[in-house]
Amino acid sequence: MRPHRFPVACVRCGSYEREKVQNAAREAVKLAGGFPEIPAEVLVKANLLSPSDPSRAVTTHPEVLRAMCLLLSESGAADIEIADNPGYIFRHQEAELLQKTGMRGIQDENLAVVGLLSRNGFRDVSPPGAVSLKTMRVSESILKSPCVINVSKLKTHVETEITGAIKNMFGISDTDTRKKAHGMKSQAFLLNAVIDLFSVRVPDFCLLDAVDGMEGNGPSHGAPTRVGWIAASRNALALDVVQACIMGYKNPFAIPLLDIASQRLDGPRSMEEIDLKGVGWEDLPVRGFRKASGSIRMIPAFLRGMAHCLVTLYPRLERSSCIKCGVCLRVCPVQAITMDDSGFPMIDTRTCVLCLCCHEMCPCDAMKVRESLLSRLMR
Repeated sequence: MRPHRFPVACVRCGSYEREKVQNAAREAVKLAGGFPEIPAEVLVKANLLSPSDPSRAVTTHPEVLRAMCLLLSESGAADIEIADNPGYIFRHQEAELLQKTGMRGIQDENLAVVGLLSRNGFRDVSPPGAVSLKTMRVSESILKSPCVINVSKLKTHVETEITGAIKNMFGISDTDTRKKAHGMKSQAFLLNAVIDLFSVRVPDFCLLDAVDGMEGNGPSHGAPTRVGWIAASRNALALDVVQACIMGYKNPFAIPLLDIASQRLDGPRSMEEIDLKGVGWEDLPVRGFRKASGSIRMIPAFLRGMAHCLVTLYPRLERSSCIKCGVCLRVCPVQAITMDDSGFPMIDTRTCVLCLCCHEMCPCDAMKVRESLLSRLMR
């Protein structure tokens, strides 16, 4: 039976100063109702998308993860692992990933083992109730872990509008599964794929790093901005709804990902079902926060399916920034990109499914996001 209300705690935290982060994380966990029973072995699913300095707000900040490790140790965890699958072009750069994101320091303190979710391989699963991905390959470590703690990063996303607790679990899958999720020219297919993967292993507790977040065209190339919160909940959807409010959404369920999630997952179906702890709803929004490009959110929900092909985003190469590395070619799930005689990428618009993986993985931000004419006219 669904609980009548889903607690979410939000605690102010104005910097990544160690003591401030530890105090805010401790208070957020407490206000959210505390951890469930913590076993000896715990896997912390972080957002380690790429080998990026924490100041860029691409990844979960190491101070937040450090604070989580200390809280878990106090609650009885003796074997803590922090892990993620980065964008697959970075899967062979584990040492650089862990060094640049600050994970190596956590391991040097013996607070946790850090690494990739691919360490123990992947397993084929066919969960009942899946909508887009009838079969998928998921990290063996995630499937076997007796306790999964989800520590996400507040970011925008050019495809799903937000990256939060639900989207963070997309990283439990292998490369082929990710490509399958992105390989259909349908927003609904991708969003249901995200929820399919989340449903395979629902995390036991969720914490949101929103001290600094990413605005603009995330999740890789947006702009870092001070947000000033740490939030926590046992329910990922409830936490994502609060995150959306922080980002300035007046109706978080107008975000297609959260709308579909509210129909498929255990969680709130309205803001009235969330028991916000620590602050008032009016305290949450960050003034001037820039959402991801696109105007689909401005169209009434019942018209979005019809309008999505008109109000959309396209990848566009900025040649002056391109280093001809070929990353975009390798990450494209439908082979819509080839290299011309000069070594620059060319996009076959007839084949492109507008998944924007090329934008997300481009190491030099040369693959920009272009809005359709209707999108620009609606701004």
